[in-house]
Formats: sequence, structure tokens, C-alpha cells
Amino acid sequence: MVQYLRSVDVPEGRIVLITPPPLCEAAWEKECLAQGCKLNRLNAVVGEYASACLQVARDCGTDVLDLWALMQKDGQDFAPYLSDGLHLSPRGNAFLFSHLWPLIEKKVSSLPLLLPYWRDVAEARPELSLLGDGDH
Repeated sequence: MVQYLRSVDVPEGRIVLITPPPLCEAAWEKECLAQGCKLNRLNAVVGEYASACLQVARDCGTDVLDLWALMQKDGQDFAPYLSDGLHLSPRGNAFLFSHLWPLIEKKVSSLPLLLPYWRDVAEARPELSLLGDGDH
């Protein structure tokens, strides 16, 4: 994926890789059983994918967000971050956002603003604010 992004001229400094979140095996096993199959994933294997993602980021010189480690930091219960043991819940998405936004903000903070702040757009004639054809 990183090689493809490089091939279309996306610089490494604009890329952020994200490891998979951890797997809550007990919850995922319930989902698997409900679908008529047995547990088909293990958190230790997800950890191997997370480690590979970290290595790719190091090798490619990109930023990485280690979601797998962050969600398990200090032995915290990460089950509420997952809707079914595998996929992020709304709380998990909020957790991801809270850690990803600072990385993105750091990357875009020096970019110029091309559009006005939304409150500065004239409701009656927004084209005046957006096209710079006059004051509002």
C-alpha cells in the first residue's frame, strides 16, 4: 500500500499507518458460533500483524498509530472498544479518533486555509464568501 501511494506521488510524510485493534477472543468466538463456525482468529496473531505494520512504517519512514498496543496499554479492558470482538464500536472509533487526530493535525497545521471558516460564509449569498467577489 505504501509503495502504491509513493507511486502516485504521495510523500511518506503524509502517510499514517494504523495497526489493527486487538481482538477480544471471547466476544469474537460468540459471533463465530452464532454464524455456525468456530473461533477463527487469535489476538496473538493480530499482534503479529500489528508488529508487521510497525516494521513497515519504520522501513518506509511513515508515521504509525499502534492501535493494538494503545488499546491494551496497562492491561485496560479494551472490549468496550469493539462491537463484536473484532470491529470497532462507536467508543472504539472515538478512541481511534482521539489518537489519530493529533497526528493528522500535526501534518496539516502548516497548510494554508483555502476556504473561509464556516461562520464567515454569508448565508444569503455564500458565493460572495467562497469566490472572494465581495464582502458579506
